[in-house]
Amino acid sequence: MKPLVLALSGGGAHAAAHAGVLRALEVAQVPVAGIAGVSGGALVAAAWAGGADLTNLVEQASRLHPWMWVRGWGGGLLSGTRLGMLIDEFLPVPRFEGLRVPVRVLATDVDTGEAIVFREGDVREAVRASCSFPGVFPPMIVGGRRLYDGGIIEQVPVRLAREMAGENGVVVAVDCNGGTRWPNAASFVAIALRAGLTLLRGRSRGELLGADLVIAPAMGESGWMQPRKIPRFFQAGDESTREALPELRRLVGS
Repeated sequence: MKPLVLALSGGGAHAAAHAGVLRALEVAQVPVAGIAGVSGGALVAAAWAGGADLTNLVEQASRLHPWMWVRGWGGGLLSGTRLGMLIDEFLPVPRFEGLRVPVRVLATDVDTGEAIVFREGDVREAVRASCSFPGVFPPMIVGGRRLYDGGIIEQVPVRLAREMAGENGVVVAVDCNGGTRWPNAASFVAIALRAGLTLLRGRSRGELLGADLVIAPAMGESGWMQPRKIPRFFQAGDESTREALPELRRLVGS
């Protein structure tokens, strides 16, 4: 079989779809050779590769208060520590070297615009950096650099996954934002957010061209800050992967 490497997008609560994708692959006994992740995708990648129970993770995350998504690790739009503590709890293996498959986490240097790829050392620190959405969370300071969400550089880290897969590998991109419907935007904040998401969605279309297969779960109405929708997003990821299995098996040669 050809090695399969996943590229997992960001997307707040939408990232629960990635957990559904990984569950479906496990049930189908399709091995994953590596994962590149951004923001919520990085969190799910590190949790799964560390042996976390994804069903339990989804259950716990669905009980969060919506504002937990914007209470980071000090500073930012709203301040607090609960989400940072949850990342520590969700990631049972603290270092990249202990994960069962290679994982790459993408973050952005806010001062230079440079892509920063984490592949060794403290995986929890890397995930916090990749989840630090500008204006909501403060940047993570790592090695003297101020780091933000990796989605600023690449919303779906296909290029990074391709580097991991090599010439003979198969890259499957999971875009947990592409299959969503957006509700009407009325407030200034909602309209500004919609504009930003529209720009990101347009850019991600170009990124996805580098993948061998794209899975875009049918998520229904968008809810990136609505934990109560997490079980539904989880199920959407599972269902979309099961539908894609025939083509995926053909690509990997199983």
